Amino acid sequence: MVNVGFDAKWYFQGPPSGQVVVKNLVDLLINRPLPFMLYLFVDDQYREQAQTLERENVIIVPIRARPNLFSNVFIIPYWIKKLNLDIVFFQNFASLWPVSTKKIVCVLDVLFLDFPEFFTKKELAYFSPMRFLAQRADYLFTISKSEKDRFIKHKLGHDATIGVLYLGINKKFKPLAEYTPERIAEIELKYNLPERYILSVGRINIRKNLINLVKSLPFLKDKAISLVIVGKADHKNVAIAPYIEKYNLQDRIQFTGFVPDEDLYLIYARSTLFCFPSYAEGFGFPPLEAMSCGVPTVVSDRTSLPEICGLAATYVNPDEPEDIADKIDLLLHDDDYYQAKRHLSLLQSADFTWEKATDKIIERINVMAGLRTVEITA
Repeated sequence: MVNVGFDAKWYFQGPPSGQVVVKNLVDLLINRPLPFMLYLFVDDQYREQAQTLERENVIIVPIRARPNLFSNVFIIPYWIKKLNLDIVFFQNFASLWPVSTKKIVCVLDVLFLDFPEFFTKKELAYFSPMRFLAQRADYLFTISKSEKDRFIKHKLGHDATIGVLYLGINKKFKPLAEYTPERIAEIELKYNLPERYILSVGRINIRKNLINLVKSLPFLKDKAISLVIVGKADHKNVAIAPYIEKYNLQDRIQFTGFVPDEDLYLIYARSTLFCFPSYAEGFGFPPLEAMSCGVPTVVSDRTSLPEICGLAATYVNPDEPEDIADKIDLLLHDDDYYQAKRHLSLLQSADFTWEKATDKIIERINVMAGLRTVEITA
């Protein structure tokens, strides 16, 4: 029997995108009829909760989880030797030893290599070993072709050793028509939602380009529609208040701060349109989440977003507030265009499922373990 380790330290707590990835993949992996033994490395703070993940062929291994780099480089190798693991699936950072163990590393993105201005000095220092360690992995997964090209550009690997693992969207993101009037009214009251609003969701930092989104509002023909911003300040955060005051937008912009998922689903579905003029993304969860709700989206024409959003999105130059306003107006004032984008949004988002991502990981493990000679998942 082949023994496979899986880095699931972020299952209970971790960076937002990383936790979403780990939790969804693990939930599917443990309920598949796997042809190998699966050892899940979990944060030892959650050893009791993790027992619910154990199955006949799934064994829980609590370990010290933080920081992730230290744990992967120094702690997991001890358990690789102790458990005699043949293959290990890591998050972000691989270990250097044991040399005989095959290593798969999922690196969501290496945007910091091309866009250091969007990261703090502390983040850049922490991420810097990622490149060196990735070069010593047997196989890399990243989350878009855009990122794969970046990996190849920076020599993290080559075409045959890098796979694209498109991520999935939670099925709880659904159109407004699928909610009861009572639930809609509850969320409207709780967050004092405007009748019509443009929605922006994500961490409030310089990379998300909220300043140009705010600057676009005065150019809109529609002077009544509001902007609702969901998220909390992050590293490299930006001061938006001076721009709100400068353009006298106090009555048109609303900040919710952090919103729990169960409420966020409906805030998405209740929005008129979604706008995400980000400067750089490795994947782009928020636009796809909006699309899953049948909400037309306006996104930047940079990095992974055209690849992920396809024909469903309306694209803008993120450096031009007037262009952002023009594309928002196009959706707001052309109902045929709006309805076409709504339909395309539901079709596009349906292609991104966690089942497909899980299948691809299992196929790669099977190939590396010699259980299958050819990877059959597209």
